[in-house]
Amino acid sequence: MSTKRSGWITVVLVLQFLYVLVMLALPVYLLVLTRTSETRSGPDAAEEISGLRIAAAVVGAPALVALVAWFGLWKGKLWGWWLTVSTDLGLAGVFVYSLIDDGWKNVEWDVVALTFVAMVPVVYLLLPKVRKFYWGERGTQLPACGGVIG
Repeated sequence: MSTKRSGWITVVLVLQFLYVLVMLALPVYLLVLTRTSETRSGPDAAEEISGLRIAAAVVGAPALVALVAWFGLWKGKLWGWWLTVSTDLGLAGVFVYSLIDDGWKNVEWDVVALTFVAMVPVVYLLLPKVRKFYWGERGTQLPACGGVIG
């Protein structure tokens, strides 16, 4: 695989990196909320803090997977491409489920925006130039047979 990256690859790497940073910042933010005086002095403080910690773990796990996937993308690895596509599509699927879970008459436009943002990196990853960079010649040729079969 060539070490020269096109502009498309650079755009994908930057977009995905920013996306991963946001995903990593969310659990940090949730954990910071557990330390605020408003949270600690609330009527159900222990329950709220526990819920925030659980949410941070639930959101943090895919964020760490996305970070590993980004590292694979950065190294130009096919597994990084697959893991990124899978992680991003999975997260977009969660947002779509969240949209339809409340019914079409109760659409939350912030979730629509999140769904759109989650799909942008996937669209870029599926562009032919980007896909070909990560797939290289691996997906188009069968290995040569070194001996006689039969």
